[in-house]
Amino acid sequence: MTEREWMREGLDIKLTALLYRRKIWIAIVCALAGAVLGGGLYFVIHVVYAPAREYQGISKLYLTFDEDDDGDAYQYYNGYTWNDLMGTEPILDKIMEGVPAGMTRETVRDSITADILSDIRLLTVTVTTHDQSETDSILRAAEEALVRFGKEMIEFEKIEVIEHGHSALLAVADETVRAVIAGAGGGFLASLIGLALACILDDSVYVPTDFEKRYGYPVLGVTFTGNEEAGKEALERHIRLVTADKPDVIYIETGNPKIALPDEAGGGRGVILHIPYGSGNGKLLERWIAEIKLNNDIILGAVITDADLKLYRLYFATFGRAGRKYRRNSSMEPEAGREERERL
Repeated sequence: MTEREWMREGLDIKLTALLYRRKIWIAIVCALAGAVLGGGLYFVIHVVYAPAREYQGISKLYLTFDEDDDGDAYQYYNGYTWNDLMGTEPILDKIMEGVPAGMTRETVRDSITADILSDIRLLTVTVTTHDQSETDSILRAAEEALVRFGKEMIEFEKIEVIEHGHSALLAVADETVRAVIAGAGGGFLASLIGLALACILDDSVYVPTDFEKRYGYPVLGVTFTGNEEAGKEALERHIRLVTADKPDVIYIETGNPKIALPDEAGGGRGVILHIPYGSGNGKLLERWIAEIKLNNDIILGAVITDADLKLYRLYFATFGRAGRKYRRNSSMEPEAGREERERL
């Protein structure tokens, strides 16, 4: 079977689900690891190496506009960005007069934001620093500077403080639980993707249809780990059937790459393959089949060895306990296998 043909073989959903249930612990472990990793990273970033705490104060000022020569109130300050205006002369100069010595203009300018949120007459000033006393000092200085600015500018009748702000520690939302949940979800999803990819790439033989669909030869029977009697009767009957008129029969352990194909008889023998259950030796099995054909020997069928009896009972709805057939139609041969039989 070529690589392209194997990829078109299709996914056995039932078998995949049964194999997944044996590996669900991997998904659980990955989810727990993801939760620990997510929570740990959040703790390191936001606690161990968290930036310095910030203190913030907010004041509100009311702007009363004066009237121009036409008797209309000055409105063009609505077009200004007060946030930019606060960091320029003359307002910044007035603020610097009110802050403690040692503060730089850059520090003061970067700490202040001012916005007109809705009403053009209501100005909101926010000061944020890493020191509580600095926040209060800059906020008071900004209030005083704006009050003086309102007295000096002809556009204003006055600017007055209607709400004095006070510095308070800026609360930071604790997202630890969200980080843990996100980490667990990411780990679980990654494990499912990894398991799905491993399942898609797995060329092992688990059930008879894996081998029969892929290579076209019949599976004569299955032996089970821990139960020598399960399926034994059907296996012995099928081996007698395919070897009845072929005395020269050899058995190949396909799971052992060190065993060489006997060549004393010079080909033309019947071959029964012993395939270890789910051992991941699909490529080695392909090599054995190619070598057998090259030697002009005839593949009579295969036996899956050391299979999981519990999985088979779940996979085959009609599969019973020890001594019963592992499938009802086990004597039916695929077309390619029948052609090989006719050559015997």
